[in-house]
Amino acid sequence: MKRKEQAISLISVVILALVLPGFLRLANNAVRSIAGAEGRLAAITVETDRIIGPIPRVWAALAQGGDELKTFLDKDQDKIARIRPEYIRIDHIYDQFGVVKRDGAGKLTYDWRELDSLIDKMASAGAKPFLSLSYMPEVMASSDMVSTPKNWTEWGELVKATVEHYSGEKGIENVYYEVWNEPDLFGKWKMGGSKDYKDLYMYAARGAAAAKGVAPFKIGGPATTGLYRAWVDKFFPFILENKLRLDFVSWHRYDLDINKYVSDADSVDKWLDSHPYFANVEKIVSEMGPKSEAGGENETMAGAAHLVASARELMFKIKYGFNFAVTGSWGVINKPRGAALEMLAGLGSQRLSLSGEGSWVRAIGAMKNNVYQVVLTNFDPKGTHSEIVPVTFIRLSGNNWQLRKTLLGGPTTVTEIATTSAMIQREIPMQPNTVVLLELEPKTVTRL
Repeated sequence: MKRKEQAISLISVVILALVLPGFLRLANNAVRSIAGAEGRLAAITVETDRIIGPIPRVWAALAQGGDELKTFLDKDQDKIARIRPEYIRIDHIYDQFGVVKRDGAGKLTYDWRELDSLIDKMASAGAKPFLSLSYMPEVMASSDMVSTPKNWTEWGELVKATVEHYSGEKGIENVYYEVWNEPDLFGKWKMGGSKDYKDLYMYAARGAAAAKGVAPFKIGGPATTGLYRAWVDKFFPFILENKLRLDFVSWHRYDLDINKYVSDADSVDKWLDSHPYFANVEKIVSEMGPKSEAGGENETMAGAAHLVASARELMFKIKYGFNFAVTGSWGVINKPRGAALEMLAGLGSQRLSLSGEGSWVRAIGAMKNNVYQVVLTNFDPKGTHSEIVPVTFIRLSGNNWQLRKTLLGGPTTVTEIATTSAMIQREIPMQPNTVVLLELEPKTVTRL
């Protein structure tokens, strides 16, 4: 009786193994038929013999605000280093680090030691500083830290001293200097009136331009809470009329809708068309995330899928998108978003051509040494869409392969593949808000 039960169990397993792939394909076809009215399902084709250039690592940037600002690099440095940020943005540099004081004669003096300590920790994590020039030091402010300075010339002198210190004395190349942080919110600055952001920028830009003995650096702004046409239309002509430097234009975006990020970048491109002088201006989202409030999708797999999807959509559209934040209430470290950044950091430097992305599933192809890599993300803010994604590697050279599949937050499986074809296809189940890394590499066969 026991042997009979074992035989029946074995037959059931065999039947299931034979029937399940066909069932999954039928289910996927049904989903494709239903989803057709709402969007496209993905069918990814990777051209393994077509490298189309370096990968623009728009995601290799992190931002940190007032939360844990002085201590956020004191722990988890190894995890931050694994994310491989090229830049870390910080604000509050003038009001929280004791930088500016006055001597007995009332002259400005500068003490960089506390801020230097943080910048040195950035360097240990492999990152350069992206400094938001904010907020107004108490000894200079006309009232509070978001007010105008008592003396505009002193504001310019402070920026000049900052550039000379970090781009000069410390010799850090390509530091970004961003004039203020969210001026429309912190200080209610406007493009005009008694608190005119154009004044804030002009004195800062002139101060930076007067800096002596410095390495190449970049200056820009306005780092508003969103992208506002009214600000740009008044800002660009002012820059041109006053012959000021503007190396990058920046704004913030917190939104679950990936299309909003794309729309922002496309809008800036259109607005720049009418200002040819700014053709080489970089576009930077200097704070971004799924939610502006702490918690929620910032800490879930949906946030991780959102991060990968937005990074994919912003490639070649912007220079950097700074995910907020490193640690603290909005932190990515030890959260799914941090794991997503680490996965992206592991991609090779060369981009592989691929096609067949859908309305939900996006993909990035890369080449790392002799390994073909594909990151897939199925981002659905509703959390309901699933699909089985055919992924096909074409024009392969070789017969024996190893496919490593890593589910973000889940297991890694390795499959050995022997083929006489120049093509390998696998069907990848993608549940809502999952991220998967596929790595296909040739396997050397030892012959006796």
